[in-house]
Amino acid sequence: MSLPSPTEIFVRAYTEKPGEAPLAAKIGSRRNDKPSPWSLTFDCETTVDAAQALRIGVYQVRYDGELRDEGLFYEPTDLAVDEMETIQRFATANQLTMLTADEFRTEVFLKVGYHRSGLIIGFNLPFDISRIATGHGPARDKFRGGFSFAVTRWKSDPRVRVKHLSARAALIEFAKPGKQDMARSERKREGPQRPPNRGYFVDVKTLAAALRSRTYTLATLAEYLKTPTQKLETDEHGGPITPEYLDYARADVQATWEAYVALKKRYDDHGLKTGVHRILSEASIGKAYFKEMGIKPFLANQPDFPREVFGKIMCSYYGGRAEVRIRRKPTQVLYCDFKSMYPTVSALMGLWSFVTADGVRMGDSTRETQGFLDAVSLKDMQSPSSWKRLTTLVRLRPNDDALPVRATYDGNVNTIGLNHITSEQPLWYTLADCVASKLLTGKTPVIDEAMTFRPGPPQKGMTGINLFGIPEYAVDPNSDDVFTRLIDLRGEAKARGDPLQLAMKIIANATSYGIFIEVLRDDAPKPELLDVYGPDGTKQTISSTAIEEPGRYFHPLLGTLITGAARLMLALAERVAEDQGLGWVFCDTDSIAMAKPESMGQAAFLQRGQAVVDWFTGLNPYRQKGSILEIEDANYAVGTKTHEPLYCLALSAKRYALFNLKADGKPILRKASAHGLGHLLAPYGANNLPDGLEVPEFGENFTGVKLWQHHLWERIIAAALGTTPNVVPLDYHPSLQSPAMSRYGATSPRLLDWMKTWNADKPYQRQVRPFGFLLSYFPRAGPWADLPEPQEVDPHQRGRPKKDHKPKPVSPFETDHQVAVEQAFCRETGAHVPVDELKTYAEALAQFHLSTEDKFENGDFADDGLTRRRHVQVESVGMIGKEANKVGESGASDPGSPSRVEFALHETTPVLQNGRTKLNSG
Repeated sequence: MSLPSPTEIFVRAYTEKPGEAPLAAKIGSRRNDKPSPWSLTFDCETTVDAAQALRIGVYQVRYDGELRDEGLFYEPTDLAVDEMETIQRFATANQLTMLTADEFRTEVFLKVGYHRSGLIIGFNLPFDISRIATGHGPARDKFRGGFSFAVTRWKSDPRVRVKHLSARAALIEFAKPGKQDMARSERKREGPQRPPNRGYFVDVKTLAAALRSRTYTLATLAEYLKTPTQKLETDEHGGPITPEYLDYARADVQATWEAYVALKKRYDDHGLKTGVHRILSEASIGKAYFKEMGIKPFLANQPDFPREVFGKIMCSYYGGRAEVRIRRKPTQVLYCDFKSMYPTVSALMGLWSFVTADGVRMGDSTRETQGFLDAVSLKDMQSPSSWKRLTTLVRLRPNDDALPVRATYDGNVNTIGLNHITSEQPLWYTLADCVASKLLTGKTPVIDEAMTFRPGPPQKGMTGINLFGIPEYAVDPNSDDVFTRLIDLRGEAKARGDPLQLAMKIIANATSYGIFIEVLRDDAPKPELLDVYGPDGTKQTISSTAIEEPGRYFHPLLGTLITGAARLMLALAERVAEDQGLGWVFCDTDSIAMAKPESMGQAAFLQRGQAVVDWFTGLNPYRQKGSILEIEDANYAVGTKTHEPLYCLALSAKRYALFNLKADGKPILRKASAHGLGHLLAPYGANNLPDGLEVPEFGENFTGVKLWQHHLWERIIAAALGTTPNVVPLDYHPSLQSPAMSRYGATSPRLLDWMKTWNADKPYQRQVRPFGFLLSYFPRAGPWADLPEPQEVDPHQRGRPKKDHKPKPVSPFETDHQVAVEQAFCRETGAHVPVDELKTYAEALAQFHLSTEDKFENGDFADDGLTRRRHVQVESVGMIGKEANKVGESGASDPGSPSRVEFALHETTPVLQNGRTKLNSG
């Protein structure tokens, strides 16, 4: 039975620290933001227990790329006498310097990286820095939420601060030493002081992800780049140190250096002045391009923009739309997506002029906007001129209008659904959302107030650039809409087979949306004052432990207008498909799977689907002709443009699979989603498949999911096509009966606290330390848990009875699953956890095929067929901050718990934790 519709909904709020200019309003220049010619590349090999303590490390010191010193460093306490002798012989034979870990820290790491201002290079640097550290504590200031590492015991030496940002990136810098690092004459001198030496760090893993927009291991990166040195294989981790193992360790460092050189060249080809050590993501590249073109951030141009307006803008922000309309019912589809959705809608609305403007002008447009909304029709939205009118936000009291609604539909986690909403409390939406509502319901929303935004005059000092130094790839922000220019250039490069086309795609994606809505999250150790602006624009100051700051290019108007227009595009596709007699199975941000009615013939279905695609041709802002709604390759036989019936099975938002059917009725997977499966490590790979399981015909990565996920989807589809859709057999591989595993990483002080009981009585080198990683398991619960033996109750016992202890199982990281499971222990008691107390993969996956679509009716476990939009009758509106759903951001006992920061506003100054509160606004 579906859950009842929620009565409390949530909107985003804008927050700012009182009396402090946000990052986006600060214009600063980094002097001498360039490392010296020196560089240090290093890597650590560790024990294979939970502590992952340093055993042996390899380093290379270069000057201008020329190798000046190569050596080994070691932790004597973790090596046997015969291992020390092996290392000494190896060092002598290969003319390597041999240092203790202490000597390496002072004579190499600090000497090259700090005193010589050299570049420190590694692969997964946070882990290696934490292995050489002698101690750690929580970092402060902008690194709060990260770690501060002591490299030596002397306060006069700098510490290293590291803050985890994502699975791909971390901020790393030297902290200012405890002693003065400037001469007295310098400190007394008036004028600008020499800034502290923060050092220069490049994590090759991060740089590769930014330049290639995908995650690599050192082995896969070296293979992709075809570096002269490839990563070697070894089974000797944890065993006695041998010459072969030392060769393996040396090869890692050399491969890291060669990968850095290859990636650095690719970055240099961009011709950007921003140093490679500043590149942490694709967004960093986008910001570097803006800087190169002289485009200043919005708040740097207009620092006094009214914050109460920011509050209204943020309340209208809902992000992308992802929904399922036909659930758990295999349906033939035509799968399409919009070409470069965010650059496209930006171009249609003319938003590039906002990016390059010296500010934003706004005015009341209530009468004009209501008139436009009253008159607008489906045909009007085929005209680009209509889209130019969508730079407007509206305040309305929804009355059964179909609008985005953020709520805890499942009673636990916030999600967004396009639902019918009625509210006496006024809410802010984009005009695009109101147009979508009218076209989907036939009913015109009634507006209380409308604000239309216009760009100010263009900024002065902007300049054109040649991408990659190539004149044919010229881009000029003064005359070009750079969003469309980049897509046009990418199309031309792709047609010529120019490999630079991928870099152009990354630049376009990095500059067209994310940087405008970037909010930096910080968890304070104790409450701090925070100004909060909500839907009525009123500022109230609260105390909060969740501190949020706008990013450098924060421009929330662009963020909300772009996503609102993207939702309108999907609504148009939905409406046009309906007019053609078609349904739809799912939509996801920029894609839609149109459904073939059972009574419709194949030819008619393709003809009507093509009519939907053609409807969008007039909205194409690019040189390459055609519709912006494109038919994806999955609709065709592989390697051809011949239509082959494509089917879809959708479970819930972002959980779907597309497939063809063989003559015998068996599915051939074409594309699938790993959403809801990514937290599990692969239970098996291609090297241990039993009879009946095969690698996909077109390659292991053809469908976009891992091999084990591919096989799972095949079984889910087969069950849905058969007579037992609610029962999916999970006995097709023996590994599915083994304990389910996830990876745990101590990437923040909160997550490291997960192991504080385990660490309490251990010396530092034996503790689980920052950026260490373990395997975590799921204790059996519910129907899979054995009932405990009945306990005799002591009638004289006072207080509540003791709860049965549920183990919190982890184990040292180990690629051999059987070995790993045998080492499982409870992270609180240290006691061994038997295998039969751990949930298996089969048990963890038992209900995946029943994933619910709670935001809609008919979306419960056993429901199938058409979902229905809920009618949400709003009783209260809560204000939230940045929604976090990353592992560990909640600080809860379960590091996978989602996090939601709610802002409670009262006349007094409350303390905001992560608790649940309400705001009744009128």
